[in-house]
Amino acid sequence: MAKSEGGRPTDRPQPIPGAILPGEIYRADEAKARMGWRDAAFRAACRNGLRVHRVGKRAYIAGADLAAFITKGGADE
Repeated sequence: MAKSEGGRPTDRPQPIPGAILPGEIYRADEAKARMGWRDAAFRAACRNGLRVHRVGKRAYIAGADLAAFITKGGADE
């Protein structure tokens, strides 16, 4: 958990440096952190059409699917 300037933990995921690359596969938690999304925003994106690939209990998102979701305007709808 990240710490705020006052030393207290924050709930907000810290962005991971780097771009979302279309040819890469991201764990759901990594994609959420890169986008700066909390759990509720991620669930809303899934309801609005973000493709999530599940393997067992793990969830993955293709960079191309995330880019397509963002560019189609799914994040605002």
